[in-house]
Amino acid sequence: MKKKVVLLALAGFFLSLGLGYFMTTKKQELENPVQEQTVLVAKKEVTVKKDGKIIYQYYYTKDAITKEIEETVPDFLEGLNRDQMQSIYNGWQIVYFSPEKVILRCSVEGKSSEVFLLKEYEGNLAVFTEDFDKKMKLKETTQVPISVVPEPERQQLMEGIYVLGEENLVRLLSDFTS
Repeated sequence: MKKKVVLLALAGFFLSLGLGYFMTTKKQELENPVQEQTVLVAKKEVTVKKDGKIIYQYYYTKDAITKEIEETVPDFLEGLNRDQMQSIYNGWQIVYFSPEKVILRCSVEGKSSEVFLLKEYEGNLAVFTEDFDKKMKLKETTQVPISVVPEPERQQLMEGIYVLGEENLVRLLSDFTS
């Protein structure tokens, strides 16, 4: 019985202590509200420099390839801010904007011209490109005879291996030539 009384007394003590702390802090908050201060900071407008670069990115939706073209800033764009650039390049997304570099991106519905076909041509490994009419056009013939390619890959080359992107083409050609 004594333990219950002691436990109840301790519980009451801690409850009173917590309630007293809560009431004291609420009273102080009401009497002394925190003063917020707003500090205005002068912000320098970011504009494009003459010696900067503009990167145009074309994203082709059908084969998910992005082509980039990099140029120096033309005279008529020098000194423009982000909003002014956006008004000139309506329909483009400004991905990155700094005085030294601006990256503009647009989506192009369709395939890029970076669809290649590796295939046998006159006994050698050859690279073909696909034109807009889906016709294959010979781009280059390598000096790699098809006869030196191992049998499983040789069979694939006889049927044709489609490759997306120039980087993948270079990688695959180096595999066949080494």
